[in-house]
Amino acid sequence: SDALRFTVTQRGDPPAFCHLNTLTCWGEPRGLRHLEQTLSDRLQSAPEGSYTKRLFDDPELLRDKLVEEAQELSEANDKVHVAEELADVLYFAMTKAIKAGISIDDAVAELDRRTRKVTRRKGDSKAFRIAAGNEILNKD
Repeated sequence: SDALRFTVTQRGDPPAFCHLNTLTCWGEPRGLRHLEQTLSDRLQSAPEGSYTKRLFDDPELLRDKLVEEAQELSEANDKVHVAEELADVLYFAMTKAIKAGISIDDAVAELDRRTRKVTRRKGDSKAFRIAAGNEILNKD
């Protein structure tokens, strides 16, 4: 029952720790890592007319889509619909993060930092944020 565990934050272009000079020795990344890699590539070389490029170039559109998809996630009721809306939120959130130079590892480090906090906020929603979101959703 002995084991060694290594946690590695990969750096470089491309970020690689494996002997194959890839993110992992076990094939292409999947899930969020694949999304992160794809968005990073698109930030550097998305063709004109690409939706992702449009999001990178239009902060207001990206903000609006984040709010819209978060609202749709909050209203989803069944497992399939929740999964679909969560996937949308993750796509737009990762697009925002990549544009800002933030990686999944950065977000995980922040989550880990928060688990070590001794005191916590009450956790109530922020009325001004809810009002701003409603304004965005109803702007048409």
